[in-house]
Amino acid sequence: MPFYLVWTEEIIVLTIGLVCLGVVLHLVRKPDGVRTGQSVVGRLAALIVFAGIIVFSLTRFWFHSELPGATWRNSIPLAAASLAIILYANAGVRPLPAVPPREIDVAPRTMWSFGPRAWFAGWVTFAGLLSATVLLAGLASSTDGEGRHTIIVLDVGSSQAGTIFFGWAFGVPVLFFLAVLSAVNCFALSRIARPAMPADPLQRSLEASIRRNQVRTVLALSVGAITFTLGAALNFISRAASLGASVPRPDGVRIELGSSFAALQIPLTISGLLLQGLGVALVVLPLFQSSHKTSANVLGTDRTRVTAERTSD
Repeated sequence: MPFYLVWTEEIIVLTIGLVCLGVVLHLVRKPDGVRTGQSVVGRLAALIVFAGIIVFSLTRFWFHSELPGATWRNSIPLAAASLAIILYANAGVRPLPAVPPREIDVAPRTMWSFGPRAWFAGWVTFAGLLSATVLLAGLASSTDGEGRHTIIVLDVGSSQAGTIFFGWAFGVPVLFFLAVLSAVNCFALSRIARPAMPADPLQRSLEASIRRNQVRTVLALSVGAITFTLGAALNFISRAASLGASVPRPDGVRIELGSSFAALQIPLTISGLLLQGLGVALVVLPLFQSSHKTSANVLGTDRTRVTAERTSD
């Protein structure tokens, strides 16, 4: 079978991802006073999450539902994002160099302090949508021969027709790693916001820019993984929408029966592909951010230099 037919879904997702990446990069580079540079650790974290997405895609052909552990496949991107953000929070977030207490800004800070509310709203919204999708699909699922909720059943008279479905067996691991990722997110954002801010306006501006970029990196990786997983779940559900069967009537005419959400197959497929493409774009965003003089590494050097000069005065 030709390559482009085997990997049609992945090719479509990558194409959508490239388009979304161009839009996101344009928004990131708008002159809003936020530095857009990226550290080496941030790039490594993005590669880890992208590798998780690649593993998820490769397992589509051989990780069948009857294999042990196969029901955890949909949680691979979330698990990779959790690992990447833990790495970034511990190795990519550097503490502020020590400054005299009289030069510290004691204004209260929370993990929401360094970034527009829209960034955090996006995180909460997509996490809520993924949770709702798992719950609704789980309630609609039925048990297979092994007692796992991996199928959806259509009653056809005295018999039943069924097909594989995004039931509890697939959804519970997703919810587990979504909870883990949410906890890791809170840890990383709190670690970014916790260190004291310098009172000097110049230092404070540099420090705020660095922390805004760090917050953006954390949210891009986590929201990207969540969005991709949501899109994959919608595509999984859309495949079951084509479930159908026919029942003969006494007069010989057959009645065609279909799933209750058959009309949603195309919208679910399109939405799933768009969300997966957006997820890929967010995950690889740190890889395409510049590392020139406005990067966090150089700003961190400037921050240390300015602090040293003020301390010596």
